[in-house]
Amino acid sequence: MKLVFIGFGEAAFHLAQGLHTQGDLEMGTFDVNARDPQRGPLIRQRAQQTRVTVFDSLEAACHNARFVVCLTSASSALGLAQRILPLLQAGQTYADMNSAAPTVKQAIDALPRAAGVGVCDIAVMGTVPGNNHRVPMLLAGDGAQAFNQAFSPYGMRLSVLAAPAGAASAIKMLKSVVMKGLPQLLIEAFQAAEKFHVLDTLVESLGDSLNGKTVEQLANTFTARTLIHARRRSAEMTDVVATLESAGVDASMSRACHGQLEKQAAIDWTTLLGPDASDMDYRTAIQHLTRLS
Repeated sequence: MKLVFIGFGEAAFHLAQGLHTQGDLEMGTFDVNARDPQRGPLIRQRAQQTRVTVFDSLEAACHNARFVVCLTSASSALGLAQRILPLLQAGQTYADMNSAAPTVKQAIDALPRAAGVGVCDIAVMGTVPGNNHRVPMLLAGDGAQAFNQAFSPYGMRLSVLAAPAGAASAIKMLKSVVMKGLPQLLIEAFQAAEKFHVLDTLVESLGDSLNGKTVEQLANTFTARTLIHARRRSAEMTDVVATLESAGVDASMSRACHGQLEKQAAIDWTTLLGPDASDMDYRTAIQHLTRLS
């Protein structure tokens, strides 16, 4: 058996569905709900549809499986790894594909296991339904190369990081800081703009500042200049919070921004970064900031 899924929910089914179209790949699964009167019929029907063998126990599923992929939930990831890793032998690879914190993946990697058993931290960087096995994934850990070599030929979009387990999941979590935080900033500003009857004008003004710029260009524009002008921007954010709250809008995001600027304003960044700091590359600026954190 080349690939066994621990958990055969929506994501595992769509991955199996895609892989099934790529050739003769032997796949199996163990799912605690496979015998459940409510959930079991759908699991077994989907397994049959994708030619995935349903096992009755973890032990049977993991025996002789080249790759064991855990795809259950972040809350159960570590507990399952504690049960599964002792079952594996040299030549097998345990891959955790759950959307879990990097500390969880690091804890899994630190669990005792037989010599020659690899651990792969997999971060799924998109939605599986619609993309199936072609959803982009980041891989880290000592089992990453083996997983990549085995499944890239099946059309999986895999990128191996030269980093230990936890690194792939860290990128997924940190991307969420921006991709989940930015909408909240927009919603906060848009609510107040709607109350002032200037929503379209605000969006147009934001476009003047942001449209056509890459993330790297924005990072270079924002990072060092934010540090250098933190005091002035902190004072401005005091008025921003007042504006939002006077319009009856929750200013939580802006209050947090004000708090961060206050902390940054306590450091003389102009002296620390030098006379050309406004044009400093974002990587260098972040290195300075991180050293002082």
